[in-house]
Parts: sequence; structure tokens; C-alpha cells
Amino acid sequence: MSKRSQTTALPKESKRAPQPQSPTPGDKGNKTPRLQREYRSRAEREQEIQRWIIRGTIITVAIIAVLLVITVIIDQFITPNQSVASVDGQNISVSQFQKRVRLERYLRNQQLTNLINTYRQFGYTDDQLLQQLQSQEPYATWIQELQVPDQLGLSVVNELVDEQLIRNAANERGITVTQAEIDTQIESFFGFSLPEEPAVEGTAEVTATLEPTQTPTPFVSPTPSPTPTLTPTPEFTATPTSTPLATLPPTPTQTNEERTEQFQTSRDDFFRELRRQTGMSDADINAYFETQAIRVALQDSVGSEIGEQGIFVDARHILVATEEEAQDIITAINAGESFADLAKAVSTDTGSGANGGELGWSPVTQYVPEFKDAVTTAEIGALVGPVQSEFGYHIIQVRAREERELDETQINQAKASTFSTWLETYKESKKDVTQTNSIWANYVPRDPATIFG
Repeated sequence: MSKRSQTTALPKESKRAPQPQSPTPGDKGNKTPRLQREYRSRAEREQEIQRWIIRGTIITVAIIAVLLVITVIIDQFITPNQSVASVDGQNISVSQFQKRVRLERYLRNQQLTNLINTYRQFGYTDDQLLQQLQSQEPYATWIQELQVPDQLGLSVVNELVDEQLIRNAANERGITVTQAEIDTQIESFFGFSLPEEPAVEGTAEVTATLEPTQTPTPFVSPTPSPTPTLTPTPEFTATPTSTPLATLPPTPTQTNEERTEQFQTSRDDFFRELRRQTGMSDADINAYFETQAIRVALQDSVGSEIGEQGIFVDARHILVATEEEAQDIITAINAGESFADLAKAVSTDTGSGANGGELGWSPVTQYVPEFKDAVTTAEIGALVGPVQSEFGYHIIQVRAREERELDETQINQAKASTFSTWLETYKESKKDVTQTNSIWANYVPRDPATIFG
């Protein structure tokens, strides 16, 4: 039988692909359609991206917040308490250093501004008065320190170290000060005083002129300085702004109570502006004047042996920059050259140089230690030198020497000179327990703003 004859009559199955059937409930073998599956995957990816973006933002914000907190902690707690110097285990902090720098900037600016205003009243141009200021001390140094903040910073660090040494020495001697003594230093700073007896109307009265100074302690000129050529004598007036208050005019009817009230008002205005400009508190200001009072008390203790008599000398000198110049001048004088003519020609102390080097009669305590020692022991009439001091090299001739009675100013000057010498010796004895850290240079404030930078 042929193959055809063997076929059945049933229809053959179609070879086309089977059609999908609708899934029935509970049929786990059926899968989600492809389009629906792709749609859900894209949405999930977008949601995942959004979640990562949110997480990243939260993490970033958290990191920034942590950094800000760390910065605040460093700025407010760590940095201010870092040590710029230490004296016998006692630290001088960045905070103390910065407040003092701002104070010195403020005081220098006030005094220079008032001085400039005074000079302008006498008709000086800006160029003329600047030239005068830059040729006189301490104004030249003040201007330099305002223009070069690190120079002021170094000066402040050294001053803070000295003050801590003074406090320590006072403690060693059992020296303390009262608030009344601190108030006296505040009054001295402002140049305020009252007459012992009430002034009678129609007679001359002592009026209170507010004159803040760099330090209330007496300034001892280490050697006769050049005589300023500027004629007006400025008076520094304490003011709460750069514009100076007028000094208190003589008022025949003004009572001591009125003067005191005027002083207190000006003092409070000045301190209010000082707090605003420097960030100092009342406690900081009081501590500043407390240190000045301790200095005065310690100075009185160190100079307690100074009596009412002192050595005076009539001397002349020539001041030059190098030892070689000094030797050449000594050779020239010994060869017959005029001391006076050489002083006029070459002395860098132009004040005495213009007078042939003559210093006149003065107590020896007004000179720096090297100069003082030389004129105290020099043979009368002999040339002495070269004598080196911080100012250069001196050729000295003492004309006469004798003991005289000292007035109150000269006694205070003698005490200050003795104290200065004593302090240098005390500092030397404490050098092993005194340390200055260079970190201070990173924290020198440039504020408050001044007329010189």
C-alpha cells in the first residue's frame, strides 16, 4: 500500500506559534508581560537614583555641619586658649594677645589722630606733619607698628611677658594693690587731678586735661634725644572716636565736683568706645590698669633705697653708629680737633650735637645703664669711650660731678631707672622658664582700623 493510502482523514495541526493565553488566578507558571516589566524597572531605577541623591545631600549637609561645628570649636575654644608665650608655667593665651594688640592699635591711633589734628591747627600740611612724626619718637615707632602689624605683635608679646614677670616678682615680694591704687592709675592715664584745696573764684585753677598715654609709668630717656623742631606741644585728649574732644577749658567757677563729673563722663565715653572697638570687657580694662599699679608698687619696692640725694654730672658726648667712627673721633680729638666742632659735624644725637655735644647738668639716673656707669666713674676731664649703648657708640667727657638734692620728678626718674636695670636682671634669671611661641604671628589682629593702616 502506498503512503498516501496510509494517511488518515483527520486534519493536520497548524505549525504557527501558539497564541498566549490569559493567565488564570493561582497560575504561578505564567510571567508578567514584558512591557509592564520594563516600565516597572525604569521607575525603580529612577526611585533608586532619587534615594541616592537624597542620601548624598544628607551626608553632605551633615559633613558641612560637622565642619562648621569643628570650626566654631577651634575659633571659640581651642585657638583663643593656645599659648603665645609662657612664664614659669603660666600661659599667655591668644585671646589675651589679640585683645592687647587691639588695645595698642586703638590707643596709638587715638594719640596720633589727636596729634595730627593739633599740628593742622598750626598750619602744617599733611606732608610736613608726617615728616615730623616720622622723625620723632615714639611716634615714628607707632606709625611703623601700625603699618607692619607683626612688628606691633612682637612688641605686645614682649610686653605681656614683662608684665607676667612683674606680677610674679610682686607675688614673690608679697606686693598687692587695692582698687584705689588701680583707680589712681586710671586717673594718671587721663591726666586727671584735683587741687589739694578748693580753688577760690578769680584765682588760677588747675583743670583736668584728659591725656591718655601709652603707659602710665614714667618714661626714662636713656640718653638725651634730638630736640624736636616742631613748636606746638600736643596734648592727647581721650575721646571715644577719632575726632578729639576739646580739652577742658579753664572755668573759674568750676568746682572739684564738676571737674570730677566731667572726668568721669569722658572716662566712661572713652572706655565705652574702647570696648566696642577692641572687644575688651570691663574686667580686661581693669586688669590692664591693675598691672600698671603693680608695676608702680614693685618699682617703689625695688627703688626704696633711693634717697633725696643723687649724683649729678655736667657732661658732653658725641654719638656715632659704629665703633670705628668712634675710634677715629677719639684719635682726632687727641690730635687737637675741637670736641664741639666734631659733635656739631658728626653726632647722631642732633639735639646735643647742635650745642657741641653739651648735655648740661643732669642726674645720672636719666641715662641708660651703660652711659650712667661711664659718667658715674669717669675721670673728670678725660675722654671716655667708645661706650656702646642701644643708640650707638658714645665718646664722653665729664666736666664735673657732685651730689645734689633730688626733686620729686628726679626721685621718680631714679626709681624708674633702677627698676629698669633690676627688671633686665630679673628677666635674665628667668630666661630658662620663659618661652615665646612663634604661633603669635598667625593671630595678629588688623583691627581696629587706623589712619596708618
